[in-house]
Amino acid sequence: MRRITLKELAKELDLSISTISKALNDSHEISSETKAKIRELAELRNYQPNVQAKFLKLGKTNNIGVIISTIVNPFQAQVIEAMHKEAMKYGFNLILMQSLDSEEMEEKAIQTLLHHGVDGILISPAFCNSNIELLTSLNNNDCPIVIFDRITSDLNTFKIGIDNFKSVYNAVIELLNIKRDKIALLCGKNIGISQERISGFITALKDNSLEIDPKMIVQCRHDYCSEEIDKDLKIKITELISSDNRPNAILGTTDTLTTRVLGILADMKISVPEDIAVIGFSNSDIVNSLNPSLSTILQPTYKIAELAFEKMIELVNTKNRQRLNIKSILLDTSIQLRQSTAVY
Repeated sequence: MRRITLKELAKELDLSISTISKALNDSHEISSETKAKIRELAELRNYQPNVQAKFLKLGKTNNIGVIISTIVNPFQAQVIEAMHKEAMKYGFNLILMQSLDSEEMEEKAIQTLLHHGVDGILISPAFCNSNIELLTSLNNNDCPIVIFDRITSDLNTFKIGIDNFKSVYNAVIELLNIKRDKIALLCGKNIGISQERISGFITALKDNSLEIDPKMIVQCRHDYCSEEIDKDLKIKITELISSDNRPNAILGTTDTLTTRVLGILADMKISVPEDIAVIGFSNSDIVNSLNPSLSTILQPTYKIAELAFEKMIELVNTKNRQRLNIKSILLDTSIQLRQSTAVY
């Protein structure tokens, strides 16, 4: 069906274009009866507003760009779902892009969003300060930026994420409580948040007078295809198991790695939790279906999305952003203990 124009709507109803426009924008100047009549015909005739014309007139498109590493990541997929609900609540649209943890791909994603005239960009950066100069320039001018999840960037803007240090610290304490004092840490390579999680890991061990073995901190590539991630992870877990300081617990710090560990250990005929206890970051429901079910650190995905979108709306609607109290917001995580850390 062909989309009708504003001018055609006005002609069919014998009203001015101005009246039609005001009614569709819910102006108080137009009566409820007239609004209802106009909206009914607009829906019947498949009327869609001209986004570019609205942008030229108001300087806004009501489009917000979102850049994540990959939609395959369960945590980021949940964040996107929550952001979509927030966008609908505020009358905005989301345009989703993936960086695939590549600074070059991230830059292309940013440029694509700018081409579509987005009012702002929500981003989980490819790594710590990827495209920092471009993002700084945009944020200081007409396109506000809000960072979520990976919040170690130096960009001076709102950053919404979790307390990575505290989350890993608490997970180590849970493992120590079940007498697992030889803990291996699996983390993503070249992710800014990994350093905070490593720091939490080291501090928890030091606070409990335990030796720090650098070989027990394993950084894994997480941006390969699934087969290559599995291959790389299996090699590194095999090296850990074969070492003189064999771990009796594994703590995974990214969703991509966490959900793969149990399968690899099963292939190696290593019993969980009898031989090795496992805990990791994951918000995926699949962890309940694994054998054994996986103990996890849960991130408040919906709260992260809600706050990130609220701050974006605040930036978009504020003429003098310098007056805003720009800050980072760190949310607490929770630990869900399941069979992979069960004590019998």
